[in-house]
Amino acid sequence: MAEISGKGGWVQIGANKIAEMTEWSISGASMEVIHKDPAFDDTFVLKIGSGVTDPGTVSFRGNYDPADTGQTGIIATLKAGTGITNLYLYANTSTFWRVASGGTIIITRAEAITYPRMGMGTIEFEGEVESAEMEQIGTGT
Repeated sequence: MAEISGKGGWVQIGANKIAEMTEWSISGASMEVIHKDPAFDDTFVLKIGSGVTDPGTVSFRGNYDPADTGQTGIIATLKAGTGITNLYLYANTSTFWRVASGGTIIITRAEAITYPRMGMGTIEFEGEVESAEMEQIGTGT
């Protein structure tokens, strides 16, 4: 079984690495379940998939760097309301995830900055995946 470590991972938009990111996640695709109420003395509830898949969300966070063009670029994308197709979530040099062909990621949260009393400021980003699921490229360790 091949295990993939997140140590050394990063987030990239286009060819530019977004500085100081320490964690990323993908919610995964999901499908709505339709519940059919019992009728005529049925003793069970029928559940079926709607057939509509939600590609999910992506999120990433790390240390806040107001001078980093990657972080400011994601913030600008949110404010412009445009989707991106070139966000890459790397686990290592040979394994990453991206939105599949025909899909886009709409940034829904940026500039979520936290400054703890003692420690470094952090920033969080989130995005909705639209029209295609995230796909894994590579299987390196």
